[in-house]
Amino acid sequence: MNKLIVISGLMLFSFFFGAGNLIFPPMLGYTAQENMWVSMTGFAITGILLPYLTVIVVAYMNGGVESIGNKVHPIFGTVFAICIYLSIGALYGIPRAANVAYEIGTNHVLPVHNHFTLIIFSLIFFLVVYLIALYPNRIIDNLGKYLTPILIIIIAALCILVIINPEGSIGQASGKYAETPLVSGILEGYFTMDLVAALAFSVVIVQMFKLSGVNDHKSLVKNVIKSGLISAILLLIIYFALAYVGATTSHEGFKDGTGILTFNSLRVFGSIGNLLFGIIVILACLTTCIGLVNACAAFAMKKLPKVSYKKFVLIFSLLGFLVSTLGLELILQIAVPLLTFIYPTSIVLVLISLVSIFIPFEMKFAFILPTIMTLIISMLQIFNDFKLFQPLITLYQALPLAAIQLGWLIPFIVLLVVGLIIDYFLKNKPVRSSQAT
Repeated sequence: MNKLIVISGLMLFSFFFGAGNLIFPPMLGYTAQENMWVSMTGFAITGILLPYLTVIVVAYMNGGVESIGNKVHPIFGTVFAICIYLSIGALYGIPRAANVAYEIGTNHVLPVHNHFTLIIFSLIFFLVVYLIALYPNRIIDNLGKYLTPILIIIIAALCILVIINPEGSIGQASGKYAETPLVSGILEGYFTMDLVAALAFSVVIVQMFKLSGVNDHKSLVKNVIKSGLISAILLLIIYFALAYVGATTSHEGFKDGTGILTFNSLRVFGSIGNLLFGIIVILACLTTCIGLVNACAAFAMKKLPKVSYKKFVLIFSLLGFLVSTLGLELILQIAVPLLTFIYPTSIVLVLISLVSIFIPFEMKFAFILPTIMTLIISMLQIFNDFKLFQPLITLYQALPLAAIQLGWLIPFIVLLVVGLIIDYFLKNKPVRSSQAT
């Protein structure tokens, strides 16, 4: 296989594999136990397959995130793209990566944890991000050849040692994983929100191939499919391995995957376990943050071509640093409403775009109707989450699947079918010709 495709696949893996992706699977395995395989299958559908399909769709559309939104309306496409890059960029994704790297990666390493140490850590973290993101043609080498292999080797060493010498045996499932393991796994993967990140990362991977001289659209899409598949397979293997680590951890009292992985790191690596786990977390956050800064800078330069890429890298690195000093709790309060608003819409647009690849006629209403309805339902969900207006809360809670934050799903399916029927009949409607008199 082409060396470029392999390295690009490793780079894409490193973009997706942030700290959240590291700690979700162990907790799932810890809770699901004997139902781990079923639950992880559901997790893989929404946490791996959907982001992979997103990468393919964006490459096929050949215009980035904005081109997908333009199918609804050009103004909507621009606003939608800006919201995507704000949510996964300066307002949330970039500063969150730095905060998680600090909170988890240095938790058992630094002797003191306070606001001053957060500022110093963030300063060093974003300096590294800035220096690597500064040269987009070298990112594929810096991440694909060096940082990602180091990350994979350390994680693989941890998982293999735990599998060889498990702390306990797999027991009975508890909680939601005992009753609905597949659905619970699907929802867990859904809540990673990796599809939103995929909308940005796919643009980066496409740009990397173009910088490497792959300009033919058909070849470009094929290369993206192959590199995306490498990334997806790596994620699948590591997610299942991490889930197995959680499932074979019999020690009680863990509330999240961080504690499970820290415990096992110390168990199999001894006194250096905390250091190795810290390195895993910091590397995972660092590679994700580099990808986000690169994606945001490339998009901003497209909208404001008079400002150079390097200046935008500096701007987003500085913004990330400044916002990261606010602390993780405040960052989440800022970003959650925005993510709640755009995430279902992102999924809807990706799924409709995927359908459009196989439809022989132009789709218009099939884009517009489901997207508008999903936006309305997302707004209702925000009212529900923040308990703002009781009549709207009641309306949202009356929707099917609203209890599991999927109130948009059934209306989306219905309106997609309705939109396809309308588009089909409009396509086949005879055109009236007028004759000059």
